[in-house]
Amino acid sequence: MPSLALAFAALGVAALPTRAATEATPQVANVANPAVPNWPLRARLIATGMHDAFGVRQVGRFHSGGPFVSNPEFLLQTQAGRALDPQRVLVAVGQNFGAAPGNAAHAPGAVLSIDTTAATAGQALVVPALLAAGRSGSGGAVQLYSEQSAARLNRLHNAGARTAAFAGVSGPRYLSINNGFGRPWVANAPFGLRGAGSESVLDPDGAPLANAPSDAAGGVFVGALSPRTSRPRAVRTGWLASLLNRQDSGQLTPGAIEHGALGTAFLGSSPDGSGFAVFAVVTGAGAVVQVHVQDGVDGLAPPGTIDVGQEDPGVIGTAFQWIPERALYVADARRDRIAVLQLADDTRQFKLRGIRHLQSRWLKRPVDLAACVPEIANPRFASHTTLAGGSDLYVVNRGDGSVLRLAQDGSVLARAVITWPDGQAVGAGRLRAIAVSADAQRLWLIAEREASGGAVESVLIETSGFNAGGAFGAVADTAATPSRPAETAAAGARIFSTALTPATGLGARFNAASCVACHPGPGGASSREEHFARRVARMDPVSGRVLATGELAAGMAPRLSSAAAAVRPEPLPPGANVVSLRMPLALAAAGRLDEIPDAVIEAQAFSKGDGIKGRVHRVTGADGTQRVGRYGWKADSARLDEAVATALANEMGIDSALAAHPAALVADDGSMVRALSAYLRDVSRLHAPAGPTPAAPAAPQRRSEALP
Repeated sequence: MPSLALAFAALGVAALPTRAATEATPQVANVANPAVPNWPLRARLIATGMHDAFGVRQVGRFHSGGPFVSNPEFLLQTQAGRALDPQRVLVAVGQNFGAAPGNAAHAPGAVLSIDTTAATAGQALVVPALLAAGRSGSGGAVQLYSEQSAARLNRLHNAGARTAAFAGVSGPRYLSINNGFGRPWVANAPFGLRGAGSESVLDPDGAPLANAPSDAAGGVFVGALSPRTSRPRAVRTGWLASLLNRQDSGQLTPGAIEHGALGTAFLGSSPDGSGFAVFAVVTGAGAVVQVHVQDGVDGLAPPGTIDVGQEDPGVIGTAFQWIPERALYVADARRDRIAVLQLADDTRQFKLRGIRHLQSRWLKRPVDLAACVPEIANPRFASHTTLAGGSDLYVVNRGDGSVLRLAQDGSVLARAVITWPDGQAVGAGRLRAIAVSADAQRLWLIAEREASGGAVESVLIETSGFNAGGAFGAVADTAATPSRPAETAAAGARIFSTALTPATGLGARFNAASCVACHPGPGGASSREEHFARRVARMDPVSGRVLATGELAAGMAPRLSSAAAAVRPEPLPPGANVVSLRMPLALAAAGRLDEIPDAVIEAQAFSKGDGIKGRVHRVTGADGTQRVGRYGWKADSARLDEAVATALANEMGIDSALAAHPAALVADDGSMVRALSAYLRDVSRLHAPAGPTPAAPAAPQRRSEALP
């Protein structure tokens, strides 16, 4: 089988014064689309037993080069079954779950880590009321990542900070994670909507940041206690130069987290060249501030930018777009619109360039936002609160219990009504927050329902993503017919390991007599030299152009039988001076590649800000439909069945009816291809990451880096 090639090269401020911001006429996109498709989305219960649950976020994968991957002790916390396993979901809850408060004057709160795969049909996970006693429940499926306790106070590692008495989690509302070079950040309302808010950065064990670059704030930025303490006079290249450049103190733009922090989003590294992270925070006064992890808090947009009113909205949804322009999408529920803050920078901080608004008759108290395709590839912006290039937005309507899919220009592409497992609509006033899985296929929502005794219970529910074509389901194979006995995974395993002969179907021209000859293990190629294909060519020594040699089977080193001629030719053409080895496909995950939606691949083709971008290769399949290519040296096959059929034809000389361009005479009616495809899917499931362990081990002693 040809080796895998995906369809693209994956790559991985003074705010305007209040007067100026008020006088500037905002741009409004008022989109009314009467033909919006409506879909019912039945949810399944994931976790119950919570009260005052607010924000939700999938952990996601941490990039190489950041503190999690480079520090072995941190990396342990991201392994299967641990609190920061990339597949798990974090939930911000206003409960301590039995933990004694570290500061009785501040609101309780916790961040839970939940394994959503542990909830079975009809059997949701129940969060124990005294979870803190064992720090995990349901066999490790529910874990306490952080809580408002003495062990999680800022003074643990930052005793001299002005905010030493504050916990990293206290009245938590919203979550954003710097998956590129940092850690989880939490927006808190420790004194409710009208009291001072806080923004904290947490280490893998749930405590506020150790070895924090800010002496004044440590890992918790609170109210007016954490203003910018050093002011760069101009941008400087390199960390040391930018540090020495900070000789003046004081804010660049007035602003503070003077009211509860209800939303937050990762903005990337600071424009000052220091490499430190900056997060946006939306406050209960409707202001937006920016938090530099080393220098502290500056303003970004004035109070009243978002109309909060007197009623606590719970969360204010926030999502960042970094390409083609830098913009911060913020839910404005009372005005039934989305504010789009257009950002620039002055090489020291982010600045507000302007505000436009997205309005539609379908927006009904929009409280939360999420990227339909989260940015997971670019380490400079990787976060589930960041939109991948071209991504749409999901918007949670608390007013009518629906979720919208919005284009970036405000066009409503589709609407879904969320229902409970019994088919009853969740209804108005029940939905609170949303998160999207890294593969863009699943949605998690925080919803409220009546509990015993008239109390209101918060629950975590899961449903599928959707677009104008409907809800996402399992990606179907090209052939929709039921599998016959000869097309099972067991039959595919036998075919895979059997050496064929001309009598049993081997073609006249072949590179190997069996699949296993080139794919001896799920990890990919054998180390034996003969299992590598060779591409040969001649490079002109002057122009550097690579040209075909003009020899037999130009471009590929031939394999000839000794019986074909009395004299065996040299293995490589004499004119070839360029030889590249082609490694066969690794099978461990190949069976699941065609489950990746086209939109996810297309989003990664955008430039990541460094001038490099990919190009999606669209191919026409055997059924006549166009799809993004996923398999082959040139991404020339879009589906697993087609890739298998192509491999059989090219490597073993077996033509199949399921090939994208079948030969006039076929040796396989499709049964062999379907059986091998079923086997490869089986291999992919077998080598998927292990599930959670029965109980999460105790967190190791922590070390920390300066880039959160």
